Amino acid sequence: MQAPQMKPVRVVLAAGGTGGHVYPALAVAEELRRLRPNARLLFIGGDRMEAQVVPAAGYRFRRISVHGLAGRGLTRLARRTRAALELLLGIPLWQSLGALRGFRPNVVIGTGGYASGPVLLAAHLMHIPSLALEGNRTAGRTSRAAAKMVDVMAVAWPELEAYFSDRVRKSTRVVLTGLPVRPELLQVGRSEGATTLGLDPVRRTLLVLGGSLGSRPINEALVGAIRLIAGRGGFGEVQVVHATGRSAAAARSARADRGRGHGDSAQSVVRLTASEVEAIAPGYRAIPYLEADYGAALAVADLVVARAGASTVAELTARGLPAILIPWSQAAAGEQTENAEPVAKVGGATVIPDAELTPERLAQALVQILWDDERRARMATASKLLGRPKAAEEVARLALELGER
Repeated sequence: MQAPQMKPVRVVLAAGGTGGHVYPALAVAEELRRLRPNARLLFIGGDRMEAQVVPAAGYRFRRISVHGLAGRGLTRLARRTRAALELLLGIPLWQSLGALRGFRPNVVIGTGGYASGPVLLAAHLMHIPSLALEGNRTAGRTSRAAAKMVDVMAVAWPELEAYFSDRVRKSTRVVLTGLPVRPELLQVGRSEGATTLGLDPVRRTLLVLGGSLGSRPINEALVGAIRLIAGRGGFGEVQVVHATGRSAAAARSARADRGRGHGDSAQSVVRLTASEVEAIAPGYRAIPYLEADYGAALAVADLVVARAGASTVAELTARGLPAILIPWSQAAAGEQTENAEPVAKVGGATVIPDAELTPERLAQALVQILWDDERRARMATASKLLGRPKAAEEVARLALELGER
């Protein structure tokens, strides 16, 4: 007689807003499919990047009307008003309840951000087992609320393990898992990555990231730093992969200060196209967004310049990559500064505060690290001490344990 087939586990993953919430959810989804090939998965989120990225990855996606509080001035006020009205009317909660009733999940996973809040609340009201994930060192508003409702609170940092242990229900487990990283980002080798990007696997390679929308301050500082270093003959043998961001302005050009002093930069700023930067540094390549080639870029990188979002830090430490981290000063709770601190403390990264980012400061850091092989080796070893490459598997197993009770 044949053994009876195990009933497919049904999992809802609630994620949205930024890559720091969406990509960890995708990493967990990949592990769920590996561990349970017959699993049924549904993503629920808002109308931002998740609405494009999740379906493109081959997963079912259900959109709910939920919005965050990002933006400044009138934009922020409009978003706050819209979000408040939606919450007051209970629109995202009712939509979440409807989605869960229709899909009948065994377990719900929320990876943080405003999009996961109403879904986790709906799961709580319907007595569906749930797990919430916090990837930053500073607990977000949604995670603080979710901790009082979920069965498992998974965290990326030891500090949050202690923080949440005093703030959850007695029946809730708090588990240190790390932040899930997509497996394909860890599996690409240097030679394969160089071939994918058309690079020389032997040459020193600098990878510069500003996030999916790019970072104008990083773009400007990088081009200025390249001018300063190239002026001393230092960039001839270096390959630069510069993810400028999806915005048309960022992809078309960067800005650099021709003047020597920082005070007169406003009057001496010029626009340089990618081809003009290539003339200064022949190994320079501008790419609006790496997307499918991100793993290849990480594989070939000797040094990374990046923001300090939770996912970025998790990816760099999982691969053990030396970094120059520039925490985004506008992060809601200063979480990027918090994320960068432990990496710098162990010696895996140099941190340049947003307010101190200049071409001169970045050029100094690049010269000190990029051309010092021994220092980069020490930084790589230190960075890897903090990496948790098995985080996605740990979170997936915790979710399956809840869903298969």
